[in-house]
Amino acid sequence: MKYIFGPVPSRRLGLSLGVDLLSPKTCNMDCIYCELGRGSGTTCQVREYTPFDQIREEIRQAALQDPQGFDCLTFTASGEPTLYSRLGELIDYAKRVCRKPVVVLTNAGLAGREEIRKGLALADFVLPSLDAATPEVFRKINRPHPCIKVDEVIKGLSVLRQEMKGQMWLEILFVKGFNDSDREVSALDKAISRIQPDRVQLNTVARPPAEDFARPVSMRRMEEIRESLGPGAEVIVDFSRKIQEGSPLILESEILDVLKRRPLSCRDIKRLFGGMDKVDEILSRLMKSGVIREKRVDSSSFYCTVSQGHSSREGMS
Repeated sequence: MKYIFGPVPSRRLGLSLGVDLLSPKTCNMDCIYCELGRGSGTTCQVREYTPFDQIREEIRQAALQDPQGFDCLTFTASGEPTLYSRLGELIDYAKRVCRKPVVVLTNAGLAGREEIRKGLALADFVLPSLDAATPEVFRKINRPHPCIKVDEVIKGLSVLRQEMKGQMWLEILFVKGFNDSDREVSALDKAISRIQPDRVQLNTVARPPAEDFARPVSMRRMEEIRESLGPGAEVIVDFSRKIQEGSPLILESEILDVLKRRPLSCRDIKRLFGGMDKVDEILSRLMKSGVIREKRVDSSSFYCTVSQGHSSREGMS
């Protein structure tokens, strides 16, 4: 099939059968953390990008061929699915033939538009993103098309939550140094109170991002943010699994978080993170970039952050 893919395992959704409505990077945002890479431009043009009849037929075939082989049907895209003008019709059709929950993943950029909300409200689950609640941070992290304003996004999501009968699971993806400050978390908390989603799911960068400077937030900080946002929030990124898999981004984030608190030897670090081969590579990269430094104590070498290394020089020498 051309537009149906999967099913693919999803921590949030189980086995998800995907429906890809757009060509790659057809989007109204160019997020710095996007795993699809940089976009060539953004658009707010809503139209029938791919043949409606063909997509509908593929949905029918998928529902008939293996109705027990997936847990939900998910409208997604190599971009933003709400840019597809007949999304609501496809959701309605899928609900009639599929008999499995129908899900939409969206960046919520067009949630302020009534016609967009009308289509989304038909879904069993809407999983929107909201990575920032202040205009400045929203522009920096999501790099939206000029047609999108964060205040309108928050208002639109609030209205959508009242209009829809299904569930809304709001996802916030945190990027170190961008939206993880106390000030921004407080602004997000106010937005969440206004939107009233059924769940608040916290994530961070775990795959190669569009921009190298988009770095993950540490597990410790994610837990602090979760506590700030209250009992309705949950961290959905599996740090332990990512570390076991040797994810360089997560490993680097966790290593730096530990080194900020105390100097450690390479052996200590490997023992702490399972003795993975990538530790040497990450330490070398952090040394070259000047983020950490090596400190000799007698015959042993320890690593520490540059600021920590300078402030504790007397105690270690």
